[in-house]
Amino acid sequence: MGEVGVIDGVIFSNWQIVKQVPDDAELLGYGLDFGFTNDPSALISVHKFNSELYIKELIYQTRLTNNDIVQRMIELGVDKYKDIIADSAEPKSIEDIYRGGFRNIYGAKKGADSIRNSIDKLQRYKINITESSTNLIKEFRGYVWTKDKNGNQTGEPIGINDHGIAALRYFALNKLDQTRVTFL
Repeated sequence: MGEVGVIDGVIFSNWQIVKQVPDDAELLGYGLDFGFTNDPSALISVHKFNSELYIKELIYQTRLTNNDIVQRMIELGVDKYKDIIADSAEPKSIEDIYRGGFRNIYGAKKGADSIRNSIDKLQRYKINITESSTNLIKEFRGYVWTKDKNGNQTGEPIGINDHGIAALRYFALNKLDQTRVTFL
């Protein structure tokens, strides 16, 4: 009937699809998750406007080398002066992108409960995802909590098809200031 259903146990209910990032929105920076063969590399931009987050998918593709990522970032006009928070499990990739001219790229500082903590931060904002961010939208629709054998939510997300969300979580955990949070 053309209606979009909601999956049980969905993690984010505080988001919507918008046409574009408002012209007056402040670019806060970028999140980057590395992939290659089976998993895509995902780069998202994070903007803030009227205490809401606006997210735009910039790269979501498999088989990109680090040099390919740098070239795509240059073509897309990624701001070399804004912070890029990337998956810290890939220090060589971070160094390659740094050497490609993006001097403000840093590995995400992770720790105990970093996934849960970044989700908690993001749940405090209204999140607007641009309609062109088709892969990220699919991820948000399917990002759910795992369940135990009795069907109870475990508090851990299912860790598949979450590359754009991972990039957003890296940024949120390391760059979103809790003192300026607007609670829903």
